[in-house]
Amino acid sequence: MSGINEIDSIKQLFSQINKSDREDFFEKVAEEFDMVKSSVRSGWFSRFEIPMKYNVRKHLIAYMQDYISCSVKKSKD
Repeated sequence: MSGINEIDSIKQLFSQINKSDREDFFEKVAEEFDMVKSSVRSGWFSRFEIPMKYNVRKHLIAYMQDYISCSVKKSKD
């Protein structure tokens, strides 16, 4: 998967996260990647500036897929 396709995947997955869940999502991503929540919100998901090194993008895609899957399960309960 090229860098551009990864960013497109991240954007597509991000659009699936309910706006009401986004603060929770930012917090959990910040914890997962040992970052500050505001950096995640403003850098990663406003400008979609996600680093390529250390397979961060691939890890983020997998994390987002899991987050969305868990959110769907919760909403069905």
